[in-house]
Amino acid sequence: MELEQIVALIVFSLMHWVLALMLLEDLAYRKRVLGGRKWPWAIAIVFITFIGSLVYLLLHPKILQDHDSDDK
Repeated sequence: MELEQIVALIVFSLMHWVLALMLLEDLAYRKRVLGGRKWPWAIAIVFITFIGSLVYLLLHPKILQDHDSDDK
Protein backbone atom coordinates (compact mmCIF):
# COMPACT_ATOMS: atom_id res chain seq x y z
CA MET A 1 0.00 0.00 0.00
CA GLU A 2 1.23 3.46 -0.81
CA LEU A 3 1.39 6.26 1.70
CA GLU A 4 -1.52 8.09 0.03
CA GLN A 5 -3.76 5.06 0.41
CA ILE A 6 -2.80 4.58 4.05
CA VAL A 7 -3.49 8.25 4.84
CA ALA A 8 -6.84 8.09 2.99
CA LEU A 9 -7.79 4.95 4.93
CA ILE A 10 -6.90 6.58 8.24
CA VAL A 11 -8.84 9.75 7.40
CA PHE A 12 -11.87 7.73 6.28
CA SER A 13 -11.74 5.64 9.45
CA LEU A 14 -11.54 8.71 11.67
CA MET A 15 -14.46 10.34 9.87
CA HIS A 16 -16.50 7.15 10.24
CA TRP A 17 -15.91 6.88 13.98
CA VAL A 18 -16.48 10.59 14.61
CA LEU A 19 -19.83 10.33 12.84
CA ALA A 20 -20.71 7.10 14.67
CA LEU A 21 -19.88 8.67 18.04
CA MET A 22 -21.99 11.74 17.23
CA LEU A 23 -24.93 9.51 16.31
CA LEU A 24 -24.52 7.35 19.42
CA GLU A 25 -24.43 10.46 21.60
CA ASP A 26 -27.59 11.75 19.95
CA LEU A 27 -29.23 8.37 20.46
CA ALA A 28 -28.28 8.33 24.14
CA TYR A 29 -29.95 11.69 24.80
CA ARG A 30 -33.15 11.04 22.87
CA LYS A 31 -36.16 10.15 24.99
CA ARG A 32 -38.02 8.36 22.21
CA VAL A 33 -36.84 6.56 19.09
CA LEU A 34 -38.62 4.82 16.27
CA GLY A 35 -39.41 1.30 17.43
CA GLY A 36 -39.12 2.20 21.11
CA ARG A 37 -35.77 0.51 21.79
CA LYS A 38 -32.37 2.13 21.53
CA TRP A 39 -30.09 -0.91 21.42
CA PRO A 40 -31.05 -1.97 17.86
CA TRP A 41 -30.28 1.55 16.70
CA ALA A 42 -26.90 1.50 18.44
CA ILE A 43 -26.03 -1.79 16.73
CA ALA A 44 -27.16 -0.40 13.38
CA ILE A 45 -25.08 2.76 13.78
CA VAL A 46 -21.91 0.84 14.55
CA PHE A 47 -22.22 -2.24 12.35
CA ILE A 48 -24.19 -1.21 9.27
CA THR A 49 -21.68 1.48 8.43
CA PHE A 50 -18.89 -1.04 9.04
CA ILE A 51 -20.56 -3.56 6.74
CA GLY A 52 -21.08 -0.83 4.16
CA SER A 53 -17.36 -0.10 4.19
CA LEU A 54 -16.54 -3.78 3.75
CA VAL A 55 -19.02 -4.14 0.88
CA TYR A 56 -17.48 -1.12 -0.80
CA LEU A 57 -14.00 -2.62 -0.46
CA LEU A 58 -15.23 -5.94 -1.86
CA LEU A 59 -16.94 -4.28 -4.81
CA HIS A 60 -13.97 -2.02 -5.52
CA PRO A 61 -10.96 -4.33 -5.07
CA LYS A 62 -8.60 -2.03 -6.96
CA ILE A 63 -8.47 0.16 -3.85
CA LEU A 64 -6.24 -2.41 -2.19
CA GLN A 65 -4.10 -3.07 -5.27
CA ASP A 66 -1.05 -1.14 -6.39
CA HIS A 67 -1.91 1.52 -9.00
CA ASP A 68 1.12 0.54 -11.10
CA SER A 69 -0.43 -2.89 -11.78
CA ASP A 70 -3.24 -1.24 -13.81
CA ASP A 71 -0.84 -0.42 -16.63
CA LYS A 72 0.31 -4.02 -17.11
